[in-house]
Amino acid sequence: MKSAGDTRGFERALARVHREAGAALRSLAVVAKIEGTATLNDSSRELASLCLGAALARAGSAAARRGMLEILSVGCEGVISPGGTLFASVNMLARPPAGAPGLVMGHGRSPALPMRDRASLRHVEFAATAVRAAMRDAGLAAREVALVLIKSPVLLAGAEPPRRAADRRHAGSTGASRGAASLGAAIALGELRRAAVGADALLRDTAVHGTRTLAFSGTEVEGCEALVFGHRLGGDPSLRLERAMLADLLDLPALEVLARAPGEPRAIFFKAGIPEGGRLRGARTTVLSSELAADKQLRGAAGGIAAAVFGTPRVFVSGGAEHQAPPGGCIAAVIWQVR
Repeated sequence: MKSAGDTRGFERALARVHREAGAALRSLAVVAKIEGTATLNDSSRELASLCLGAALARAGSAAARRGMLEILSVGCEGVISPGGTLFASVNMLARPPAGAPGLVMGHGRSPALPMRDRASLRHVEFAATAVRAAMRDAGLAAREVALVLIKSPVLLAGAEPPRRAADRRHAGSTGASRGAASLGAAIALGELRRAAVGADALLRDTAVHGTRTLAFSGTEVEGCEALVFGHRLGGDPSLRLERAMLADLLDLPALEVLARAPGEPRAIFFKAGIPEGGRLRGARTTVLSSELAADKQLRGAAGGIAAAVFGTPRVFVSGGAEHQAPPGGCIAAVIWQVR
């Protein structure tokens, strides 16, 4: 993408999908990194969403009537190349699946989440609802899910009078939004029991986390929206998704395992975290203490690391791994085409 409103690449990809899938096209999802300031009042994400929706409507596909799920993340600091990936789900032939399991996707949405319930246990439950809907859409059991991408609304500062101390603590916090979404996804996947997530766990009990979720926050969504990938019979056997948990931002061996996958990378995802206090392998950093937002620093650092390992700046990098990895950890995933 040459700008937040540039849809030319998207339109070319969409034309290819229509040409190859035809009437078998079932659903669409776009996952993209948008250049912008990545602040709460940044309108670049809304501009991108508006332009993508207009391009989809011009294409006039049946998938357009159902609606395309969008995971749009703002911030391309460092060497991250603005752009995205268009995913298409296709109805397979009506015959029993055979051979090896292949990649499938599904998406789901929760109802709108009232402002008073954001960054609370109710928020966690809404996120779980969205992930379960996406799993049903994909025909996946929890054990078959390889990765969840989930978008989550933010509790806006001053939107409503605070009822709880947590309202004040989490108002305007994109981290609280991501954390609540990740906890809900982990519950839906069976990684966490609902009883294990206490009322004060959000951003405090870092030992409570999932391992298969990348969570994002945004002011443009009213509810939780989830995109789920997994492998099962009947999926596309030419595509595989591999995931790795990194102990910290410098855990290159774990990342290099993904880069050695026997195929061509089609999409690269990286969620960057930092230990509490901002120390990395015992050394002090200013990620959490400087005037520059931590998310921006994490995206810049992780983008350079991922680009060096994979040999391309076309990586989807997001900062903030709250409840998505062990404390200080990061999570990465690659969708690659089997040779």
